[in-house]
Amino acid sequence: MSGLRTVHAIAAIFSGLALALVVFGSTRPAIAILAIVIILLAWSLEALRVAIQTRPENRP
Repeated sequence: MSGLRTVHAIAAIFSGLALALVVFGSTRPAIAILAIVIILLAWSLEALRVAIQTRPENRP
C-alpha cells in the first residue's frame, strides 16, 4: 500500500506543477501533465480494487 501512497504523492506534485504551468500561461504542457496524472490515479484505483477483492475475508 505504500507504493500507492507514493503514486498519489507524485500525482499531487504533478497536479501542482500543472497548475503552475496554467498560471504562467503554458496550457498545452499542463494538459499533458494532467493526462499523466489521470492515468496514474486510474491505475492506482484499479490496483486498490484488485487488492480489496483478493482479501480472504471477502471471498464467499
